[in-house]
Amino acid sequence: MLHSLRILSSVLTLIILLAACTPVAPETTSASADAPQASTSGPPIQVVTTTNFVADWARVVGGSRVEVFSLLPVGGDPHTFLPGARDVARVADADVVFTVGLGLEGEWLHELVHNASADESKVVALGESVDPIEFTMVDMHDDHGDEDEHGHDEDEDDHEDEDEHGHDEDEDEHEDEDEHGHDEDEDEHEDEDEHGDEDEHGHAEDEEGDDHSDEGDHEEHAHGLLDPHFWFDPIRVKVAVNEVAARLSAIDPENAEDYLRNASEYGEQLDELHAWIQEQVGTVEPERRLLVTSHDSLSYFAEAYGFEVVGLVIPSLATHVEPSAEHIAGLVDVVREHDIQAVFGETTVSERLAQTIAEETGAELVRLYSGSLGPEGSGADTYLGMVRTNVERIVGALQ
Repeated sequence: MLHSLRILSSVLTLIILLAACTPVAPETTSASADAPQASTSGPPIQVVTTTNFVADWARVVGGSRVEVFSLLPVGGDPHTFLPGARDVARVADADVVFTVGLGLEGEWLHELVHNASADESKVVALGESVDPIEFTMVDMHDDHGDEDEHGHDEDEDDHEDEDEHGHDEDEDEHEDEDEHGHDEDEDEHEDEDEHGDEDEHGHAEDEEGDDHSDEGDHEEHAHGLLDPHFWFDPIRVKVAVNEVAARLSAIDPENAEDYLRNASEYGEQLDELHAWIQEQVGTVEPERRLLVTSHDSLSYFAEAYGFEVVGLVIPSLATHVEPSAEHIAGLVDVVREHDIQAVFGETTVSERLAQTIAEETGAELVRLYSGSLGPEGSGADTYLGMVRTNVERIVGALQ
């Protein structure tokens, strides 16, 4: 018995010594609960854009703190896009909606905002802040060496006689819109699951196509004087990007510093892009810097880099207008007279007439990305890539 008690005593002594020598583990659970966590801003800002290149700007500026959805699918035409029920819901739920404005989105944006019962104060038209230029209708009978004939006086004369420049023609040709872009948009939609409701888009167009008697008047007002295609000028895009940062900062002031820094860094890339374009354009002789395009989308580019738009396949800022045979014949004469080597089509506009002009004159038909980014892997799937691709194609065709 005594021996057993000694053994038990020895075991107890050993246990006590081991306990004393073992380090006490820190209370990690309670300490972690009280420690400062990574800064969070709640759910991400819900951003909707009308075009995919504006969506690209918003993602760059907002980073991980935004969720961005572009209403326009890749390859879609912002002039003729028809939103569906899902788009209405997204606009209704958005914290901010970034648009190009200046009439680019036309009547469909007004109807979309109305149907979504959205607060119009959350719709930001970026084009209003970029010092937009006036729309100058190209007069193909002018001597193109006299730039004064393409200036503001001509704008005033054109505005007084809008029937000759496509506005009333827009209304007459509205019944043919399916032929000039809507079917193409629907085909693009089928590849975009998030842009569903294809039948809704198509049927709405077919059933309501005769009920837009006021759309011509709206388009005349929207496209009357100011050109919405400012994204062909990277310096003006800097202004728009800063506007995106300012609006996100107002919604989420806690992270305003991040938005402003992202916009500033992207602005430096835009400055580099601008310098690169100047270098590329410098390889084209000034007398060869003449542009014939599908519709009037390159005026900002022409103004910024010393080009002149001498002819338009579609004589309008809109893309669904059907030009007259007389207009096409006159454009063929212009291409031949000035020995123009390339007619620039657009991936979002029917190239049927541009192809006809190219074949008639022996000019090359060159496709540009205009109202939409390119598909993934195209090299034009970001705004910076889209501009570089376009410049390379323009310079390559005119050298």
